[in-house]
Parts: sequence; C-alpha cells; structure tokens
Amino acid sequence: MIALWRNLLSTAVLLALAAQSAHAQPALPEGLDGRSRAQGQSDGGANGPELPQGLDGRTGGSDDGPAGAGPRLPQGLGGGSARDTTAEPTAEDTDAQSDAPIFGLLTDWRLGGYIDTRAGARVTPRTDQEGVSLAETRVEVKALRSWPDVTATVRAHLVADAVAEQHEPDLQSGQGALDLREANVFWRATDFMDIKAGRQILTWGTGDFVFLNDLFPKDYRSFFIGRRDTMLKAPSDAVKASFYSDLANLDVVYTPQFDADRHITGDRLSYFNPFQQRIVGDGTPLDVRQPDDLFTDDEWAARAHRQIGRYGTALYFYDGFWKSPEGVLRNSQQVTFPRLRTYGASIEGPVPTLGGIANAEVAYYDSLDDRNGTDPTVPNRQARLLIGYEREIVANLSGSVQFFRTERLNDPQGRDDRRNLWTVKLQKDWPGEQVSATLFAFYSPTAQDGYLRPRMSWSPSDRWTLEVGANWLFGADDDTRFGQLKHNTNAFVGARIGF
Repeated sequence: MIALWRNLLSTAVLLALAAQSAHAQPALPEGLDGRSRAQGQSDGGANGPELPQGLDGRTGGSDDGPAGAGPRLPQGLGGGSARDTTAEPTAEDTDAQSDAPIFGLLTDWRLGGYIDTRAGARVTPRTDQEGVSLAETRVEVKALRSWPDVTATVRAHLVADAVAEQHEPDLQSGQGALDLREANVFWRATDFMDIKAGRQILTWGTGDFVFLNDLFPKDYRSFFIGRRDTMLKAPSDAVKASFYSDLANLDVVYTPQFDADRHITGDRLSYFNPFQQRIVGDGTPLDVRQPDDLFTDDEWAARAHRQIGRYGTALYFYDGFWKSPEGVLRNSQQVTFPRLRTYGASIEGPVPTLGGIANAEVAYYDSLDDRNGTDPTVPNRQARLLIGYEREIVANLSGSVQFFRTERLNDPQGRDDRRNLWTVKLQKDWPGEQVSATLFAFYSPTAQDGYLRPRMSWSPSDRWTLEVGANWLFGADDDTRFGQLKHNTNAFVGARIGF
C-alpha cells in the first residue's frame, strides 16, 4: 500500500508538470513579477534540525550540503542532526544549470545536477556484513520551472549501487536504482500565505546533528556509511502551508501517511538486536511493522516563529508516531512505531560581550500509548534539553559545542532515567586552496560511547569536489546508541562533478 500510492502520486506529479510546461507562459524575471517575497522565505525563522532520540547535532543549509553531526537510532539502535546542512542541494550544489529541452518535454525548465561517486570499506572486525560498506555512483537530475506565483521542482537520484541487494526502487526507504528526492509545486497563494505540496525536504529546529523538535524523516543508513551529509534528511510526502503576519509566522505541515526514518535494520549496518541480545547484521534483519493506513496513520507538525530583536524564537508541535521503531509488539519479535505527541520551544541569537551564536531548545515527548510508563514495550514520556554555542576561534577556524540531555519521566521500573550527550565541532578552511577540514565528535559520558566524523574536502575547480572521511563508532557496551554500531567503523573517498 505504501509503495503503490507513493509511486502513483509521483507519476501523477511528473505527468502534470510536463503537460503544464507545454502550455504555460514563462515566468517574469525576479523583480518584475509583482512579488517581493522570495520562495525561500516560507522556511524563515529559526531553522535547524534535531535528531531523533539518541543522536543530536547540527547541519547546514542545503539538502546535500556540508558535514555536521550524528543521528540517533531507534530504541536499541541510536541518532543526531545539523543546522540545516541537510537540506536538499541548492544552485551551489548543482553548480550549473541550462534551459535546454530534453526531447521537447522540458522546454523552459532550468536543469542541473551532479554525478557523485563514492567508495568505502570497514576498518574494524565486522559482524555479518561485507567488507565494502559503500560502492556507488549517484546521478542527481534537477528540473525547476516557474510561472507567475507557481514554481514546480523535480529532483531525482539515479543510483548504481554495487553493495545493494535490491535495485527495484522503493520510494519509502530510498533503496533501489531511483530515489525521488523532490516532486512538488510551490504556490504563492496570497501575500500572507504560501503552499507547497508534494515530495519535499522539511527541517526546522536549532540543533547541529541533534534533533529535538525536528520530527521529519532522517536517513541514518546514509549518515553512517559516508554519503553526503545532506542525505541525512529524507523526503516527506506532505502539504506545507506557511502564513505570514506582523505578530508571528506560522508553518503547518500535514503528512497523510506516516513517513518513518530510514532507520537501521541490519541491511548494510550491524546493530544490537533486542530479542537476541547481541550485535547482528545482514543475516538477521529487524522485523518492523510500520503504520501505513492513508489518512488514518497521518502526521501533523506546526511551528510558530518570529524574530524578537536579534533573536529568533519558535514554538513547535507534532502529532504522529515515534520516527524510529521504539516499541515492541506484545508476544512477538516485531518492533513498531508507538504514537507520539511533542511540544517544544527554541531561541537562537548572538551572545553579548563573548560574541558568537548561542541556542537553546526544549521538547516534551508525550508517549500516548503509555503515559504512565508501566508498559516496558513502549517508550516512556521524555523531557529533552539542548544548549549550544558556536563562534570563530581565529581566522578561518570555527568551533561549536552542544550539550543534549534526555530524561525519562514516570518510570516505575527504576531504569536509568537520563542520557547526556556532548558534541564538539571544529572546522578549518583554507579559502585560497578551496580546502575545508571538519571534525564532528559525539560523546555520551552516561553511556560511555561516542562517534567521530572527520571530513576533508577539496574543490580544485568550480565543478569538481573531492572528499575523504571516516565514521568511527565506539562504546563500552553493545546495546548503547553508538556502541552497537562499533563494528561498522569505516573510511571512504568520494568525487563529485556538477553539471
């Protein structure tokens, strides 16, 4: 049911856009269309993603953008985020665009994309996995068409993956030879309202690879094997309405069918299996039951945000499900996604005297299927807190630090009720040589586990980017967020050319 309606929806959007492009008049240049507000303002306010329970961090601004931090996985698995670095690629990512038609179908569409080739290998003893962790070529093709008040976007990845066991496209999991990243229509309905409908990348919050109130889907498989950091953000099939006023701006997102994280199941990455009580791999996939009834298993998310002086503030709401399989079905060895409702707030802005930028974010997770905390198969209610600070240390060297705390509420079983996580990021740039080096580190003193993400990139020309990096995971115990992934430690290289 999931794959069927997503394929039908995507096909309908593509056909409608192609048909409309054959008849519509070209858009006026910016500044002559009678509008002053840019499309991108629909995502204004305090932006930045948060990772699901377990890993938190910050990312940058484009969907396939810079490096950041780490995600959190499902209960017994782990997670993290970055300050909008995981948004879908912008014009800088595609490097170049053209208006040339393809067989007459894409006249007046702006075209662009890139070719990205990556290879990686495990560098520690592995558990039921191949030694090669990454061997793929990914071709992105992006087409954008504008009319007065309307913009249509289609962005797809064509993938040749030597490690994958299946090549038939699965739009929910992103596996297979096609990953449809975007297929949407943006409409400036009025001076105070925008609507964006279709497949799109959504993100908000203030964390860097740490997510509290950003409960849009994440791709943790891509994150841990060395794909571009922007691949951490998975697409949503949703409708987003943005409302603007002098008091505050409001974003409302409706997802008619639950979009889960692209979480770890044993495919390509080993994990701690709670039923076998040991680390397993590809031969023991996690058995998952996902809510998939259209318009019944749906999701709502909202953000009210405004600028107060030099500080961006926001309030958040979410009603849906835990994004990774945190629950267990009774009398079975299946994991599932319990109901979840969250409330949160954030503030971000400059620090007087010290300089730099500070942020704070809080969230309350109401686990609707077990509010009293008496059911061991359902996660407890939680309170989450994130505090961060970043600044330039010296010229071309910046640093940031984050503290993230998760506290379990109402737990009669007397389990450890808290988890603390620290993140540190250092980034050094050599602008003349077009070289950038980044180290993002996670460490949890309560779980005694951690994750290091060193990266170095070089752009010898405007079109080429070369990258090398590693994902080093460690932990004292096998059942912690990062400790369960320690057999997946890997190193990788990549090359990308834009067109």
